[in-house]
Amino acid sequence: MMKHVRAVFEVAAFPMVAVALFAAGMLAAVAHLVAMPGLYLWEKYQESRPVPGSGPDEG
Repeated sequence: MMKHVRAVFEVAAFPMVAVALFAAGMLAAVAHLVAMPGLYLWEKYQESRPVPGSGPDEG
């Protein structure tokens, strides 16, 4: 009896692995959707700031 129960749980575990991988993929996709515009805006912000020590009266 326990052998059959164990076999059922082993077979049922494979879809759970697939669901976990799918969820991880969705989480990564959402993270990229949030991070990419943020990184773009951060780069634009960095480009607009003057770099200290690079002015005409310094250095």
